[in-house]
Amino acid sequence: MVAVVTHPVADYAAWRVVYDEPAVICDAAGVTGAEDIIDAANPLMTVILHRFPTMEAAQGFFDNPDLAAAMQRGGDTTPPTLIFATAA
Repeated sequence: MVAVVTHPVADYAAWRVVYDEPAVICDAAGVTGAEDIIDAANPLMTVILHRFPTMEAAQGFFDNPDLAAAMQRGGDTTPPTLIFATAA
């Protein structure tokens, strides 16, 4: 299960510091891998790939209020767009 997350941020460097903090949230949700990339046309648009063992684990991660608080501290400017995908 892969969650593809996109959202703009006010300042990528400041956002990245906060993004790197919630390892406890990731570990508790069972995140098995993560990758952060930036839109080549807009360096303030992040694209994040999180890997989870199950859909339930992914939903629990994104429903966690601690994650929402971290995203706000990091300067997310709008709610994220989420796509949940599985291997074809």
